[in-house]
Amino acid sequence: MYFCENNYYIIMPKFSSYVCNIVIVLLTTSSSIIAQSRDNVFKELMSQIKTSVSDSARIHHKIELTKYILNRNIDTAKILANEVIETLERNKHRTLYFEGKKAEAINYLAIIEAKQSFPEKALSKYLEALKISKSIKDSTMLGLTIHNLGMFYRRQKEYDKAKAYFKEAIRIKERIVDNPNNVAKSYNMLGVTHFYEKQYDSAFARYSKAKEIYTSKQDIAKVNGNLALLYYSSKQYDKAIKVFQENIKIFKELSLLNELSTAYLNLAASHNGVNNYNKAIVSLDSAITISKKIKHKELLRKQYYSRSSVYKNLGNFEHALEDYTLYKAYNDSLNNVKKAKRLVALELNYKFKKERLQTELKLQNEKAKKQWYLVLLILSVTSAITIFLLIRKNAKNQLALSIRKLENEQLQRKTAEQVLQLKEAELKNEHLNSQIKQEYQELFIKELKSILSIESGENKTKAIKSLLASLKSKNIDYNTSLSLTEYLDKVSPSFKIKLNTHFAFLNEKEKKLLYLMKLRLSTNEIKDLQNISLASVKSSRYRIRKKLEINSDEDIINYIENYIPKE
Repeated sequence: MYFCENNYYIIMPKFSSYVCNIVIVLLTTSSSIIAQSRDNVFKELMSQIKTSVSDSARIHHKIELTKYILNRNIDTAKILANEVIETLERNKHRTLYFEGKKAEAINYLAIIEAKQSFPEKALSKYLEALKISKSIKDSTMLGLTIHNLGMFYRRQKEYDKAKAYFKEAIRIKERIVDNPNNVAKSYNMLGVTHFYEKQYDSAFARYSKAKEIYTSKQDIAKVNGNLALLYYSSKQYDKAIKVFQENIKIFKELSLLNELSTAYLNLAASHNGVNNYNKAIVSLDSAITISKKIKHKELLRKQYYSRSSVYKNLGNFEHALEDYTLYKAYNDSLNNVKKAKRLVALELNYKFKKERLQTELKLQNEKAKKQWYLVLLILSVTSAITIFLLIRKNAKNQLALSIRKLENEQLQRKTAEQVLQLKEAELKNEHLNSQIKQEYQELFIKELKSILSIESGENKTKAIKSLLASLKSKNIDYNTSLSLTEYLDKVSPSFKIKLNTHFAFLNEKEKKLLYLMKLRLSTNEIKDLQNISLASVKSSRYRIRKKLEINSDEDIINYIENYIPKE
């Protein structure tokens, strides 16, 4: 059989049906610590959430409200935890504080998933919280998460894993000098895990350590309850009675009437275990008196049922019937109250869902606006880019047309220059031919005059034959140096000056060849004009290149015309 103790379950040994009913009814109340001012606490937390002026304060109060209503209205607690997580995920400021709060909210959401029998989801959330805690190096949150993982594996009956996590949580909490109550809590839960494995000595040692560390009497009373259950399980009823009596003293001192009434109920169950029914009746009388004072119907229902069972066991059927009748009345009343609570819970859930829906609609509207603005921005940027590309394309086309126009003009200019150069060369050749013809005529006349002056007929005949042979073979040594020099002086005096000034190392024959090349005469024309072989012309040009120290690819005339002497 099972009963709930501080939000966990403990296996109890089997007893008779009568004893088991009493144990179930009486000892289950030890987990229900409900403050008399719970409605005021809820209202206060709701007020703090609404009046919070900062996100950090609002998130903190929402988490506190989640913790408060976790065991009262689990669906509402789940809504709150999810709201906190969604708010933090939308928050752009990823501070360590907000990340820590996110890990805390995820922890409580995991607890809720575990309570609602979704172990896979619960484990996933715990691991997510663990990852965040490690990333921000928050040892306090890390200790809490690892402790919760221990709780998870204990519920899954994987006790070895549970114990390992509880021990790790204790190590972390002790290292950071955490709140002693938090350290004691892990010791307490480690003791519960040993209890599940029936390792009663280890459980007792952990409970004792937790009791030694706890600083508040209320927490000490909690671990006392575990010790009492340990004694009860091992049928050490006297020790269980002693511990419950110790708890009664603590609750009286603290004026915790709800817990005091529960302690009397548990004490009655322990007396019942040793068949001390009269003492059980006395304890139940005290419990009922306190419950009436605080108007706690739930406790009264259980206590009347328990006292009815004890009276029945004593054979006092009249009192047993009276108490059972009162039990039925409170039970019916509580069922109506529970129904009303369910309606209130539904209304509260609806309210939270409605507020959440309104928030989501508002966010969707904002998102739609942003998307519309984004579409407009994209259209504007696209239009601007299109216009820019068109303008750029037009500019490129204009530039290409201008380049083609310029190339055509340059081509026309070049063609004109070539035509001009060709005409100039033709004029030069024509002028040169004219000069040569004139020289030929003058020389021919001079030769004729010299022949005519010969008196001897035989010699005159020989001279005439020699002249004819010379004319036919073009072997007459015409002295064209003077004519070329005069012509060059007229056409390009700068060339002659530069040649004589900077290239004095050239002989007259080489200069004469350069004059002819300056006139743009071909090699064959120079050969005929100079009455020399083609090889001689090429040999002379080769010697000139050697003296000028230029290669065969470079134009000799351009080199001379562009020559700049070194200073």
